[in-house]
Amino acid sequence: MRTLGKVAIGLLSIGVFLLTALGQPGDAPPAMKFNDVREVAPGVFFRYSAISATDPSVVFGGCNNTWVVFKDYVVVIDANFPKEAGDVLAAIKKTTDKPVRYVLDTHHHGDHAYGNAVWSGAGAKIVGQTNCARLLRVNGPKQWDDAAKGPKGRKDIAESKLKVVDIPFDEEHVLDDGSQRVEFHYLGHAHTAGDAVAYLPKHKILCTGDACVNGSFNFMGHSNSASWIKCLEKMERFDVKMVCPGHGPLAGKDLFARQKRYFQELREQVKKGIDAGKSVGEITDAIEMSWYKEWTGKAAKDNKDNVDHVFKELTGKIDHERIGRLPGSPLTWPATSEPVGLAVGNRGQ
Repeated sequence: MRTLGKVAIGLLSIGVFLLTALGQPGDAPPAMKFNDVREVAPGVFFRYSAISATDPSVVFGGCNNTWVVFKDYVVVIDANFPKEAGDVLAAIKKTTDKPVRYVLDTHHHGDHAYGNAVWSGAGAKIVGQTNCARLLRVNGPKQWDDAAKGPKGRKDIAESKLKVVDIPFDEEHVLDDGSQRVEFHYLGHAHTAGDAVAYLPKHKILCTGDACVNGSFNFMGHSNSASWIKCLEKMERFDVKMVCPGHGPLAGKDLFARQKRYFQELREQVKKGIDAGKSVGEITDAIEMSWYKEWTGKAAKDNKDNVDHVFKELTGKIDHERIGRLPGSPLTWPATSEPVGLAVGNRGQ
């Protein structure tokens, strides 16, 4: 009996060791409530924004935000809406007395960039990928007005003003003061043509904006789904332990595979329907991904706009060079006398 007891203890020890080595369950990201702030690494804070794809009673609180405290300043990932930008700024002041110097717009959509004026007023410079900067400058005024007016218009947008990017970059922009390092990377056309992610190599954290979300929050209207899959494959090559998504709770690196699987299977099922001569409505009704509902709480076929977008992509009805731009808007950065900021790869001080 004593021998069996020793064997049992030994097997238990091996099991505990394997669970630890595999990162389960001890490495699972902590559960959070809406608007909670948590220090997820030394000097790195994550604010979980209110949003639900299945519960209409949840008031949309914009995007998640991450901020990094450097020696003398703070770097914020995503500007959010104007109202939420103020909320995040107040939350930052509870974690540090250092000023916010840089804010990254992960893309040009309102819940990630329309708070720019709030941050600018606090003394920060707005950083964004070149395509994000162009879309804000060229399309921004009309899209801003649309978001501010009408019965569903946001009061905070109507009372604020559009602020465009101060520091555009093409492929990479790095901020490093010896204590913290944040790398802004452009991986290609994913959720929009101007998506950027923020990588914290010291902490093995990737902040993805809407290029990777945790739940049924994918808006595909400005996306290139084939390129998006390739961008997610690039994310998988980063040394990552924690993902801070644009929407939804914190996750591990396995989130990349789930997000990628959705687009892969969506494209495969839509293509199969097209080859069978089915209409987009028939294809939508036939979409089946039981695993997706287990992940998000929502059936994949209920994302009708996403099915329609992929249908149009696969039938040649979408020009990815123009998507997300107003008719007639330029594909290149417009001439301007304003300084465009630091060059690609420059390191912030």
